[in-house]
Amino acid sequence: MLTPAGRGHIGVRSGIGDRTVIRSAVSENAATVAHVSEPAGVDSGVLPLRYRQRPWHLVVIDLLLAAWITFVTVNATLYTALGPSSGTVLVVWLLALAVSVPLAVRRRWPVPVFGVVLAATIVAVLLGMSVAATVLAVSVALYSVALSLGPRRSAVALGAAMLGVTLAAVLAATVLDPHFLLVAPNTKSISTDLLSSLSSSWFAIGAGWTFGCSVRARREYAGQIAEHREQKAVSEERLRIAREMHDVVAHSMSVIVMKAAVANHVYDTRPEESREALGVIESVSRAALTDVQRVLGSLRSAGDAHLAPSPGLDELPELVENARLADVQVELDRGIIPALPAAVQLAAYRIVQEALTNVIKHAAAPARCTVQITAEPGELHLAVINDGLPRRPAGEPGHGLIGMRERAALHHGTLMAGPQASGGFAVHACLPYQAPGSA
Repeated sequence: MLTPAGRGHIGVRSGIGDRTVIRSAVSENAATVAHVSEPAGVDSGVLPLRYRQRPWHLVVIDLLLAAWITFVTVNATLYTALGPSSGTVLVVWLLALAVSVPLAVRRRWPVPVFGVVLAATIVAVLLGMSVAATVLAVSVALYSVALSLGPRRSAVALGAAMLGVTLAAVLAATVLDPHFLLVAPNTKSISTDLLSSLSSSWFAIGAGWTFGCSVRARREYAGQIAEHREQKAVSEERLRIAREMHDVVAHSMSVIVMKAAVANHVYDTRPEESREALGVIESVSRAALTDVQRVLGSLRSAGDAHLAPSPGLDELPELVENARLADVQVELDRGIIPALPAAVQLAAYRIVQEALTNVIKHAAAPARCTVQITAEPGELHLAVINDGLPRRPAGEPGHGLIGMRERAALHHGTLMAGPQASGGFAVHACLPYQAPGSA
């Protein structure tokens, strides 16, 4: 996060009430931040790098899985065979390899691998091989299909797997000639064995598809959370930049507009006063230009090495002097302030800055204003009170008040602003803080 640079001048709004394009981004960005807010306690589901598998690790895992399914299929098939010949054993091994070896590339080509595995499994089941063992490869392949295609499209593969395995098992058990099979079925318990095999097969196939869909949904959700976090970070940074640009220029622009109006009004009757106003406009404009260059430089900088220090409470006298140039009588009442964190000082400075800007822009001359700063253990209190009547009826709160509330909220503080019963306008803020170096 870049540290904003600048001294004593605030953001971009004209003295006649026109809001500029720069500050108008604040409300839009705030809405964006609210839109992408992440539910509390939600984990992204993305594993740290040290826990992620490397590509060659995944290949090894798939090869080991294929080897395991091969051995399980061969053992389950030969276990029920009565004195199998060497040719039968060779055919069983070849079919088991045809069923399981394609799983080694299932991550790269999930759909073709599923088709090959399902076809090999149907052939193996028709030849009398173990249904419960061979269907393990179908379950693993279907998991990859569900992971890559999603529930709706992969449901077709689920139906094909269920139908193909079921028909093959029923045909092998009831229709085909036992002499055609590699392993003849047990005719005494054919219905029981068939139902048991189909039940376990359906469960394995359904579990593979369900698990694949679940993992895909979790990854999609994790991707959405990561995208929301990125959007939120970008929106918050844009909001911060808009707020800083507003705070850096607005005070100076208010002084310039006020003095320009004075110079234009007294140009013919009091040229000396007009020339003095133009001198103030020149000096304030140069200071504002310097501050804008500092902020832009800090935003473009890759690091914090060349950033100017953020303004704090020690710069308040200069801020008060700038307000006096706009014919506002400002009195600074500052008590004993302990060492404060830089972020709290910056927030306090910007709040006072914006409050004085509003006095310059909205209070009818002659306006008197008091800035009070006091500190209690753990809390900094600010008050900016003016007794001037408004130049026009109060309207909707502007971006300045929104920015002040945002700054107070960033530090878990409060801000109250509104007209006083006796006339004028008052801004009160309370900023909690923790002394630097304290636990």
